[in-house]
Amino acid sequence: MSEKPRANQTEGQRGTGLKTSVNHNATFGMIQKVTASLLLSTIAMTSMASTDAQKTQTQWYQADMIVFLNEQSMNGSEKWPEVTAHPQPANVIKLKSYKPGADETSSDLGSFLNRPEKKPVVDLERDAFVSLPYPSHLLQKESSNLSKNGSYRILAQKAWLMPVKEGESTLPVSIQTYNTQSETPSMLKGTVAVSSSRFLHVDVNLWYSELAWEALAKNRGDLQSLPESLPESLPEPQQKPEVNEALPLVTTPDGQSMKITRNFQLQESRKITNNEEIQYLDSPVIGVLFKLTPYQRPDQPPLPEITTDQEEKPELGTLPGIVDQKDG
Repeated sequence: MSEKPRANQTEGQRGTGLKTSVNHNATFGMIQKVTASLLLSTIAMTSMASTDAQKTQTQWYQADMIVFLNEQSMNGSEKWPEVTAHPQPANVIKLKSYKPGADETSSDLGSFLNRPEKKPVVDLERDAFVSLPYPSHLLQKESSNLSKNGSYRILAQKAWLMPVKEGESTLPVSIQTYNTQSETPSMLKGTVAVSSSRFLHVDVNLWYSELAWEALAKNRGDLQSLPESLPESLPEPQQKPEVNEALPLVTTPDGQSMKITRNFQLQESRKITNNEEIQYLDSPVIGVLFKLTPYQRPDQPPLPEITTDQEEKPELGTLPGIVDQKDG
């Protein structure tokens, strides 16, 4: 049963009480609206921050790449383009080579800590753009299959670690190999770049060029003619042959010049939707196998291994380093 108004309340007083109740309800509804608005604004700001964090997120990958030649394209049936200069971009990244020396394999803690800073140790698990040794390659099976197939010849096989930031493109990685000791000397030169924008993308731009010794002397009379007899074997490529960007010429480490007789370009971009798949970029002359595998980069470098080998203790009554202590 509802409570009756007290007898001593006037109509005006009772009316004032009703208006006060209505004002309280209106104020409570306004507070609810403001609270809901603030909540939605906070959710929107959190979502925007999360999106920005995703855009700036960096993921590490191991890149594996095999470039191979289709031997059947050498028979002349495939029309090759005219010989042109193909310079590389100025901002390319050259893979650092890893050649373990005595310092890298030493287990002595003192020599490890006293290592000169001018000769830093290459960390294969944490450093980017270092050419990984073959045991770390993930396309060994594919490499073996190509080598067994007489229709193909591997021109280059490389693997390296690299960070990829969402919404950005990595600098192009330089790919260069030279073969000047076969019957048909050749050169592979170009770049590969990776970008991330919702999906990963790989951009490959490679030139395969055939080289010749005799063509230079016939077509370039203003240059020094080649020696009468070529060396049986060229020196080990401690320094790589230099390429004249203005002319289709290549200079070998021993100073001799070769001419590019014909070249073929493979330029293609591919979207990577599945990291488990190997990307196959094909052309009539050269082909590329490329794979990006997510990599968990360690936060800290590994500590040096310390061996626990102990020297034999000298027997009692003898002095170390003295073979015979008997009276003479």
